[in-house]
Amino acid sequence: MSELKSLGAQPQFRQRLASEYAAFLQEQGQRFNPKNCLKIDFHCHDHNSDVPDELWGRILRLPETWLKTKKLHSTLQANGNSVVTITNHNNARSCWELQDKGIDVLVGAEFTCYFPEYELFIHVLTYGFSREQEVVLNKKRQNIYDFLRYCAEQDIPVILPHPLYFYTRNEKIDLSLFEKLAVMFSRFEVLNGQRDLWQSVLTLNWVQSLTPEKIKQYALRHNLNPVTFGVDPKKPKILTGGSDDHTGIFAGQCGSYLYVPNLQEKLLTQSPSALALEALKKGDIAPFGHIAENQKLNISLLDYFSQVATKIKDPGLLRILLHRGSTWDKIGCFAVSNIMLEMQKHKKTMKFFSFVHDALQGKKPNKLIKWQVSKDYKFCIAQLERIADAKRNKPETYIETVNTAMSELFTHLNQLIAKRIASAIDNHQGLLLDSFSTEELTRKLEIPSQLTALFLGEGKRQDNMSNVNMGKIFDNLSFPVLISIILAGSNLASTRVLYQNRELLNQFAQHLGKNQHSKRALYLTDTLLDKNGVSTSLSGKLKEIQRADLPIDFLICHSEAQAESHLHVVKPIAEFDVQRYGEQQIRIPDIMQIARIFYEGGYDRIVCSTEGPMAVVSLFLQQMFNVPSFFFMHTDWIDFIKHTTDLNQYERDRVRRLMRALYNRYDGIFVLNQEHKAWLTGHEMQLNKEQVFLTAHHTQARDVQVQRVHKDTLFPGATEDTPVLFIACRISQEKGIFDLPKIVAIAKQQLPELKIVIAGAGPATEKLKQKLPDAIYLGWQNKKQLAALYLGLDLFVFPSRFDTFGNVILEAFVHGMPTIAYNCKGPRDIIQHEVNGYLVDDVEAMARHIVQFFTDKKQQGAMGQKARQRANDYQAEPIMRQFLTDLGLDCPAVYHQQRTVA
Repeated sequence: MSELKSLGAQPQFRQRLASEYAAFLQEQGQRFNPKNCLKIDFHCHDHNSDVPDELWGRILRLPETWLKTKKLHSTLQANGNSVVTITNHNNARSCWELQDKGIDVLVGAEFTCYFPEYELFIHVLTYGFSREQEVVLNKKRQNIYDFLRYCAEQDIPVILPHPLYFYTRNEKIDLSLFEKLAVMFSRFEVLNGQRDLWQSVLTLNWVQSLTPEKIKQYALRHNLNPVTFGVDPKKPKILTGGSDDHTGIFAGQCGSYLYVPNLQEKLLTQSPSALALEALKKGDIAPFGHIAENQKLNISLLDYFSQVATKIKDPGLLRILLHRGSTWDKIGCFAVSNIMLEMQKHKKTMKFFSFVHDALQGKKPNKLIKWQVSKDYKFCIAQLERIADAKRNKPETYIETVNTAMSELFTHLNQLIAKRIASAIDNHQGLLLDSFSTEELTRKLEIPSQLTALFLGEGKRQDNMSNVNMGKIFDNLSFPVLISIILAGSNLASTRVLYQNRELLNQFAQHLGKNQHSKRALYLTDTLLDKNGVSTSLSGKLKEIQRADLPIDFLICHSEAQAESHLHVVKPIAEFDVQRYGEQQIRIPDIMQIARIFYEGGYDRIVCSTEGPMAVVSLFLQQMFNVPSFFFMHTDWIDFIKHTTDLNQYERDRVRRLMRALYNRYDGIFVLNQEHKAWLTGHEMQLNKEQVFLTAHHTQARDVQVQRVHKDTLFPGATEDTPVLFIACRISQEKGIFDLPKIVAIAKQQLPELKIVIAGAGPATEKLKQKLPDAIYLGWQNKKQLAALYLGLDLFVFPSRFDTFGNVILEAFVHGMPTIAYNCKGPRDIIQHEVNGYLVDDVEAMARHIVQFFTDKKQQGAMGQKARQRANDYQAEPIMRQFLTDLGLDCPAVYHQQRTVA
């Protein structure tokens, strides 16, 4: 957390929640004398919860848990529960089995009831019913009103568990639902061991706000009589707690104290379950336990997935195709079942998953195993031993240990994967990225529909990756990859479950007027400190964010950079140099580390500005946290391929479809020119107009104080009247730099003294020197050096048809240097023809206007003045204010003050 504080962020959101909830639990712990209290976990499950509410579980024929009743019962007793209940979904079979064995148990079940007007299923914890009543309850649960009225008639107490978590495809739940729930229920579960702090605190504050006056008002509004549901509107609501445990790991660690006056005396004549039922009806209850954000649910799902891997059976293709659910649900289930069934072919992987399950239950791997495993995997066994040892500690310590160990295990396995991939590349095995040209990569960017062709290298078609021996690669990577998938999947699923109703949570907090989630964006990028135009613009954006303390933090993956205000830095798991694609390194981040930063930092939206590994991370976070995500489009890759390769239209379309699929995953796309906006919203890319936002880069060189460079320091004998062109860019083919020799040659026919200065570096430098040997090549220049050149030279030449904006044009304008460029996207939005520069169509026109510029001294001065004026249109404050608005973020006070002054 210290790192987060240093960023100038506001992680206090979760700290405030933790403090508020801790104060509530402390107050509850002091309500009753422990000697007169029974202890019960009102909410736990075992193997008889065999028909899950989750759609994927039903499609794949997976129970909610394989936990045996005997194991759950012993765990509850070991954790000090003096009364036992088991609340399986829609049945009390486990309770009846215990009763038949002469074991005292409070009969309970968690019934899934249908709320017709909202197309919504809600859970209702129900206690103390008979076998005959259970049959009726299962019939009545098709309508929540009938169910609750029957419970009231039969004096069957009910609790509304996790009131902010529902099973529904209806994402637009009317908040009137909660007004009805307030009328229909007396008891609310405000402590659920599998939910996070935000939901718990929201629930708590809502229930505590339900005054008799509000209940009466809601009852009249919705024509509901609370008495028919067994609710006394004059009495305060009753607060309960339960673990919602499905694995036996946390059963009994969260729950409720039930106050029974003269408890010890009454136990002589009455059973604990009878006394518990009486106390539940009266409402003498105090919740206890520990809320651990998503960590408990993550551990539970990890245990569940580990068991799924070893126990899953083939659900059958027809079952998947014919089952209820969307196409994406069915594709997802098909993929999951195939991955899991593939795992079962690997004995090493299956053994590991059984070890994970045992370790989470407190059982260490056999000592002999530690000596048998290879050096690469001894770390895995050590972490499992660490987890098993922690089971004997306090629950809080155990939770922290498991999550830390699994995080370190995930990092270790991914480092191992990267190491093996690098080794395969070095040994010329598999897919050699460095040996492929852009054309080859694009042409092979396909997966055969015949799966045997992918995994066995068979089939006649060879215009895709089927000639890569995926089977061989899979064998070498199968264990670390499969384990990493499970670890990442459990993290994603646990958090997604908590936040699948995020929009509702936001609306609820706003309606409540408390506990509103902080509004902050995490900005992911693969480049910030590199020598390219994208890095330059992003570093300028970061400086403005730091200056104005905007609600945005950057995150980069870099081995040497240091964290600073509004900048997170994560170390790469692996780095790859692909020289064919320039100096930019491919850095692979630890996706789980970034997920923790996102969670702990209180972020609620994502911005990504590069299509590399961070794009994958952004989509992972989007799914994990169910948050809005945006993409900032710096590069036109279709144009890049068109100008740097010989791919035909069909092959370029393959890339275009890939980009369309990527951009459609985001809630919004930021573009830097009108042409790009029209292209993205046109028939080729088909994005919604409301999804595409026009933005710009802002000037950032205005405060640089330097002395202008003198021409004679670059060209001995030159005077201030010597015409000098200037260009600063990455020296590569797509920048149009090979137009320069012809442009200069034509212009020199009328301007024989014409000179050119070139700043920048890139793969085409040597080739350009051969074609344009008389130019001055300065290499990469910093901001001060560039400012001196802009001030001292005459005309900026920009021959690129590829750039989406043109930061260098703005930099030139700031210092009064006009620019000549092709009339294409980017420059067209900045340059005003014959006002502050020139927009031309071809090499000849560019050369002709260069001559015109240098032969009209009066025009030179006027254009310089107009260039400075045009730069004023690209100041940071209005651009960033609009950027924040489009992201749905609030503008800081400093921006409002600036606007007022202006």
